Amino acid sequence: MVNLHINGENALVVALSCIVAYVVYRRTQSHQQSALTGQPGRGDLVAALTAGAATLLLLAFLFGLGDGSAKDERPSSQLPASGEVTPGS
Repeated sequence: MVNLHINGENALVVALSCIVAYVVYRRTQSHQQSALTGQPGRGDLVAALTAGAATLLLLAFLFGLGDGSAKDERPSSQLPASGEVTPGS
């Protein structure tokens, strides 16, 4: 079994996009009426998923979220190896 660590910022962005998707679903539910009963119909699931995905994408770009692996890497004090031969060496 593998444990997957999720950063707090990533979890917050996912939670916010789920909340946006839920709000969009509920708002579209109140706008759709059943022709026969006059009661509110089902919400628009496609619009809710699209709004949630768009929110996730925009917030990820805004906060520059990643998998956290770049934070763990330390800059190397060695010069990068190159295949070029420098004159005079």
